[in-house]
Amino acid sequence: MSNAESTKTMEPKDSGKYPWRPVIGQFFCTIAFYGPFFGISGILLPAKIGFIDPANKVNLTATATTVTLIISVFAGIIFGALSDMTRSRFGARTPWLIGTSVVATVCLVIFAINDNTAIAMGAWFIYTACYSAMMSAGMAWMHDLIPEKYRGSASSSFGIATQIGLNGFQSLCSLFVASVGDVSNGVFVTLVIADIAMIIAVIVTAEPSNKDVPPVKMDLSAFKQFLPPTHAGRDYWFACLSRLLYMLPGGIGTYRLYTLTDWMHTSAASAASWMALMSLLSLIFAVLMSALSGPVSMLFKGGMKIPAAVGMFLVGVPCWLPLIVQTPLMYTIYVALSGIGGGLFIAIDQSLMTSVLPNPDQAAKDLSFINAMGTVGQMLAPLLGAWVFHMFGYAGLFPMGFIVLTLGALSILGMKNVK
Repeated sequence: MSNAESTKTMEPKDSGKYPWRPVIGQFFCTIAFYGPFFGISGILLPAKIGFIDPANKVNLTATATTVTLIISVFAGIIFGALSDMTRSRFGARTPWLIGTSVVATVCLVIFAINDNTAIAMGAWFIYTACYSAMMSAGMAWMHDLIPEKYRGSASSSFGIATQIGLNGFQSLCSLFVASVGDVSNGVFVTLVIADIAMIIAVIVTAEPSNKDVPPVKMDLSAFKQFLPPTHAGRDYWFACLSRLLYMLPGGIGTYRLYTLTDWMHTSAASAASWMALMSLLSLIFAVLMSALSGPVSMLFKGGMKIPAAVGMFLVGVPCWLPLIVQTPLMYTIYVALSGIGGGLFIAIDQSLMTSVLPNPDQAAKDLSFINAMGTVGQMLAPLLGAWVFHMFGYAGLFPMGFIVLTLGALSILGMKNVK
């Protein structure tokens, strides 16, 4: 038996009823793996570094974020391939979700209670590998358990969960940046919510057994399971490029706290309040647009490509506002308006990415590689942000965001076979 034949995964069967259980399960699972990662990496990690080493906080944050995302790139692909190869009574994904959630919990507790830089960062880096494993397994639920005709609405649910995990948790974590003790409390609150969400996800989804699927033949050809799909086609690589470019302006958010305090001369306490408001408004607009993404797609005759490209472009257009008027209020308006485009893009993104997968038997690994391109964008984001900061100051971050996101929108339009 060839490896291509032996890695057949269960295709989702259409029972004629909407697949509520896996849709709800992926909703809570997405919150569980995105929430702690984005809340802590975007808010609490820079805050903790700022307390530990305020003199070198910009460069140290860039270094810590870069190491984090290098780990994410490789861990996502490796754990995605291992998940595709897993056979158990609980399916291919659930064992990885449960096992890595336990390890992630331990790591975040260690991160929260330690002010020693080496120990705290070491725990955070191990957590990052666990996060990548959870994301690889959890995202594959859509491919494994949801028939294709339902993936549009399922992707909207995923988009709402993504916005809760990103903006909702960042808004929550923004309340815990006043002191190093507050940072620890923020980690604990985030962790409890995420663990409860993961438990709900696993119970509600009740992933079926895949023990009847033939195992992978372990020989030299099995290592292809860990490689990117070299013959994936044009649309797949444009999807990878669009994901990378969407994440690349992330340096704007990475240095949001410093932009408010050092460039707009806002106090730390006031900056925390502004960041909480930014995340809350962005969450509201993004969730609203995610919910409306179905009707919006229908305006384009059900197609995904044009609304996804428009969504990404609309994220970049408001980048000019803080440059024109340098106030926390205008910065907040920019973030809120960007949430409209972000909500539209994210709600369609998962269905769009699923539609370009070249091999249904390696869904988790191939999705992980697309996600890895987004992670590369995140990895480069603080470096690009730091370079722009050193060249043009904080003001240069905003034009950079517009230019990169416009290129990302064009890359989506470059997909040829996506409707």
